[in-house]
Amino acid sequence: MPINVAIAGATGHLGPNIVRAFLDSSVHPSQVNRVVVFTRTATSAAAQGLKDLGAEVIEGAPSVEGFKDIDVFVSVLNDRVPTDARDAYTQAAIEAGVKVYFPNDFVADPRVLDFEHPVYKMKVAHANSAREMGSGKTKVISVYPGQFLEYLFGAGALIGLDTVNRTYTVAGQPNNKFSNTSTADVGSALVRLSLLAIENPASVPDHIRLSGDAVSVAGLAKIVGDERGETIEVKTTDAAETKQKFIDNPADLLSLVK
Repeated sequence: MPINVAIAGATGHLGPNIVRAFLDSSVHPSQVNRVVVFTRTATSAAAQGLKDLGAEVIEGAPSVEGFKDIDVFVSVLNDRVPTDARDAYTQAAIEAGVKVYFPNDFVADPRVLDFEHPVYKMKVAHANSAREMGSGKTKVISVYPGQFLEYLFGAGALIGLDTVNRTYTVAGQPNNKFSNTSTADVGSALVRLSLLAIENPASVPDHIRLSGDAVSVAGLAKIVGDERGETIEVKTTDAAETKQKFIDNPADLLSLVK
């Protein structure tokens, strides 16, 4: 039987790609029936764009009624949304009988980081709370895609990848590889994981790392340089110093990316 999906925070950077994946003709309507989007403002251009794609748009606070007949809930609420608001969505989803929940853990896997940060602590606490609330009723799956591919060059010089000036700067070892995944691939993965988890929850682990590719900053410099027919210089900064800067100033998210 086709599943029904609800998505909160779908008007942001990642959300529209998730909506498109669930409404793709390869799965909709044969395997995915309804795609519901929760939003604060249903009349916004972003919300209307999702409605034009075929999503149902619901405005207002989360409610059990809003989650009626929903099988899968995906949260891409941005990191500024308070924990109690996230928990309200989760509580309503679980009470309504949602079978699978993907919290907004779409970052690096915090379990392998050697430092703490308020955003990561909030994400971990929320996911753990959801697992406790949904124990025996709702499967909670944390998906970690690493860096978004689009963000790497979209942010460019802000995160040290200054292609215009032919200089890439990295904290630490330039040959250390990191995972990066396109937002479209994140959406496709969520569709597949949803269908698998609905069919057999035990077949999907609670924590999943995605990696569209693994590349180093030195590797990126060579790929981009070869494509542009020029040499991109790779510079390094002290990793410990950059990490401490981020710990001292948690709002400095660019230091985290670097």
